[in-house]
Amino acid sequence: MFVAGGEVDKKFFQEGETVFQEGDPGNAAYIVESGSEGIFRSDEGEDVQLATMNMGELFGEMAIIDGSKRMAHAVAMEDSVIVCLPRAGLEAMLAKQAPMVKTLIQILADNLRTVHEVYMKRPCSVHDFFNAITFHMDGLGKRIEADKDADPTGEDLKRLKLTEEQMSVLAEHFADYQDKRASVVEVLGKAPDKPDKKVG
Repeated sequence: MFVAGGEVDKKFFQEGETVFQEGDPGNAAYIVESGSEGIFRSDEGEDVQLATMNMGELFGEMAIIDGSKRMAHAVAMEDSVIVCLPRAGLEAMLAKQAPMVKTLIQILADNLRTVHEVYMKRPCSVHDFFNAITFHMDGLGKRIEADKDADPTGEDLKRLKLTEEQMSVLAEHFADYQDKRASVVEVLGKAPDKPDKKVG
């Protein structure tokens, strides 16, 4: 079978076999004819599953739309038959679309990549979680203080302060804990700040 720009091919993948690797060039998109494929991204040496693609579903198209390298790797979750759509063929089909349609497709692809990036930058280490909890409790405290109607008796603010004190005690117990997962700050390539007593 042919489409403009290249041949549409079918490939068989055994369970556990890799369809493509993270960082590979996007030379094709894929449709699951049978079986299922897991989409994974490596994070701190662990595979995080982003999605499962089942019969009839398309995957691997984003690298073709925006020309970027593969942002994840795909693995056959069971014996599968996959239809491979060549990059040239998809580009030829996109070229026939109205400019507005192509722009919208590009925006959607960019937004989806951003969502994945934000997800992968979620808290990683124990200290990340302490920092996140402390940050949100501090924000809640400021909001309550700014809106007296939210806590007219002041009791909720007192409870929040007690919770912050307990969190500080708990964080102190983890102050010297060496988490096997790097903090999100290190993952982002920044120099990690040493956690203070309050945040662990």
